[in-house]
Amino acid sequence: MLSTRLSVRNIAALGFMTFAMYLGAGNLIFPPFLGFQAGEHFMSGMVGFLLTGVGLPAMALVMVALVKGSDNLTAALPRSLATSFWVMVFIVIGPAFVIPRAITVAYQFSLAPFIGDAGLVPFSVVFCLATILFALFPGKLVDTLGKWLTPMLLVILSILAAYAYLYPSGQVMTASGPYIDGAFAEGLTQGYMTMDALGSIGFGWVIFRAIQNMGVECPRATAKYTFIAAVMYAAAMAAVYLSLAYIGSTSADLGADFTNGGEILTAFTNYHLGTFGIVLLGSVMVLACLTTAIGVTTAGSEFYSSTFSAITYRRSVWGTMLLSGLVANVGLEQLLAVTLPAVVALHPIAIALLIIAPVRKVLAPGMVLMTVTAALVFGCVDAVHILGQMPQDLDQALEQHLPLYHYYAGWIVPTVSMLVAGLVWSRMTAKKPQLAEA
Repeated sequence: MLSTRLSVRNIAALGFMTFAMYLGAGNLIFPPFLGFQAGEHFMSGMVGFLLTGVGLPAMALVMVALVKGSDNLTAALPRSLATSFWVMVFIVIGPAFVIPRAITVAYQFSLAPFIGDAGLVPFSVVFCLATILFALFPGKLVDTLGKWLTPMLLVILSILAAYAYLYPSGQVMTASGPYIDGAFAEGLTQGYMTMDALGSIGFGWVIFRAIQNMGVECPRATAKYTFIAAVMYAAAMAAVYLSLAYIGSTSADLGADFTNGGEILTAFTNYHLGTFGIVLLGSVMVLACLTTAIGVTTAGSEFYSSTFSAITYRRSVWGTMLLSGLVANVGLEQLLAVTLPAVVALHPIAIALLIIAPVRKVLAPGMVLMTVTAALVFGCVDAVHILGQMPQDLDQALEQHLPLYHYYAGWIVPTVSMLVAGLVWSRMTAKKPQLAEA
């Protein structure tokens, strides 16, 4: 008989593990700057941010649960295209983008304030070895992240949140820029730009395997616990985001020339706690970056080892981290310039696959491919727009005629339109044989 139950403790640990994999350095830096710019409108801005920055990734996990695994999201695509998509995803969220950035950000907030850039190489070695040590034992991942690293991270974040609410760093800021008249819309855009939905479809591999390692083999129960993990992640992440945004919105006494959320958090911790605050913030950043690196390394290695017979899980873990450490120390900026467009272009494809998931069994395979192609084409348009490389005349034309282009989401209407057309076409072609028989 298939096992269908987890203990309350294991469910909590699974939720904490899911939360930890998402909480990277970028997630800590986005909200304070949003709060700083939104000022008195920070709540309306945060509602928008939470809808896309938390709701979208949580929805992605729910969809992964409904289709019973991340790999089933691409089941309707030709095998070669599906494999190519997953390889691109795990390269981007692994050694080509997310992990090297995690290494450098963790260093910038921990040791760099004290010793400058001199220690990046040894720090990278230690960081990579720590990630390898934890990732090599995926069966222990719930214990590692859910029962140890995440509680440590939450304790430190709770200290910062307590200081933010009990001892605000000044009056609430005055809204600036797009937050003056459009805080909600700008919040939606900024939440979308976290690109966490792309991580969701990758983390689905880890969550399903973690549930199986805890003894649950029933597909329906696995889907149920994935849904519970998504809800727990969303609640915890929303609380963290709101606290960090509040720090930014009440930072009037810290200065007025901040250019990113990292500067705000550094000034906040130094203002309240001095050198100890810098160490505390560094600890948060290192733990957040480490948990994310462990999560994406595990997810990628699960995929490679199950897809390619020549690649073992252990080899994939070592290879991923060796490449990540090398990239972090040699040519990171140049590589980021190349991989950022790939991240932006892959994100609409990932969301399109999630939208297709509930109807994939009634949608003709050809229409699945056309819908994904629409997401790819217009996702590339948005990528060029985000990077500021769109020719001026074309940019003005798209601004006028392509819905949501201004919000870097011009892919949505063409993709949804193609999906609806595909459903109509699939329904019509399914009825033709019946009419012929009659």
